Parts: sequence; structure tokens; C-alpha cells
Amino acid sequence: RRLRPPRLDSIRNGADDDGSGTAALLEVAEALSSGANRPRRSVLFVSHAAEEEGLRGSQWFTDHPTVTRDSIVSEFDMDMIARGGVRDVEGGGPGYLEVIGMRRLSKEYGDIIEAANAKQPLPFAFNLTFDAPGHPLQYYCRADHYSYARYDIPAVAVSRGEHADYHQVTDEAQYADFDGMVRVAKLAESVVRAVGNLDHRPFVDFARHDPKAQCRQ
Repeated sequence: RRLRPPRLDSIRNGADDDGSGTAALLEVAEALSSGANRPRRSVLFVSHAAEEEGLRGSQWFTDHPTVTRDSIVSEFDMDMIARGGVRDVEGGGPGYLEVIGMRRLSKEYGDIIEAANAKQPLPFAFNLTFDAPGHPLQYYCRADHYSYARYDIPAVAVSRGEHADYHQVTDEAQYADFDGMVRVAKLAESVVRAVGNLDHRPFVDFARHDPKAQCRQ
């Protein structure tokens, strides 16, 4: 920060929250749509708005999907994936990644994510702390992936964690870990490609059945 101090403005640029996830979404879409090695299944790329107003965007989309809801077999959510360093979050570093919900509904989906991570040149060390039932921060209920999970669609949210610039004017691109962003995007691409080439949908072990029921962390 001594080398690159924050700019003197009042604009909350949101470079990490969630410019990072949005940029990665576009990169994954380009990677999966180009070349001959496309997934066998169709892939939807959805950028949700108003998460912090109560998941309004993702809730609306899953209540009124643009495809038959039963055709959505899983969801992968990226939010705040450009930081995660030792100065950003406790336990941070190149391998830091918070993972929420990957086995809440489907053990198979969790296995797919773990397998895709293991194949990466530098695998992440998943932090599952915030996925624990009853965790006071309620991340499982606060991220857009939950709008899908409530309809029994296996869903996961990944993040490299909150930091001092969260929701501040100092959340600027100059502090982003672009190498880490790329690695998260490649993990997402690998997971989506694996699911897209399955001959079946990930098996749901723990169904909720009532999408209007109150979320429980």
C-alpha cells in the first residue's frame, strides 16, 4: 500500500466484490464456448444482482428460470476471488479458498469438485469452516448458490475471503491477486466441464423439498 496507495475518491469500485467473480465468469464462458472440446451439456452463465439485498437476483432467476428448472443439474458460484493473501485473511496464502455447500446436497458433486481441484497445477486447500452447520456468519444462507440449493440443485460457493477493503472505497483492482483469480476460474472451468460431460446428473443425497422454507446454516 505504500507503493500503491488507494485513490482519493468516493467510488466503491468493488474490484473484488464482485468484479473478480464477474470477470472470471466471462473468462470461463469464453473458454467453454471456444474450440471443439465443449461440454456435452449446455451451460448457463448467470450474473446475479442484489445478493446483499437478500439474494434477490438469484432468487428471482431460480423462481423464474429461463430454462426448465429440472434441467439445471448443478451450480458453481464465484464471489470475491481476487484476494486471500496472508495480509487479507487469517490463514491466507496462495492455496486459500473458502468453499461453502459442496456436499450439502450431493456427495457426488463434492467429489467432482475435490477431484477437479486435485488435478490443478497448484491445488487449493479448501477452508470448510464457514460451511459448518450453525456457523454464526451464516455464509451458507447468504450467498447466491443457496437460491439453487433450495430447489435441490447441488450448488457451491467459493471465495478467497473477506478483507479490510470489503465494501470500502479501497476495494480497487490494484490490490487484486490476478494469478489467484485465474486459478479459481480454471477450477470452475474444470468443475463445469466435468459435470457437463457426465452421463447423469449429480446424485442428490439430501433433498429439502420445500424451496420456501427458511434457510438453516
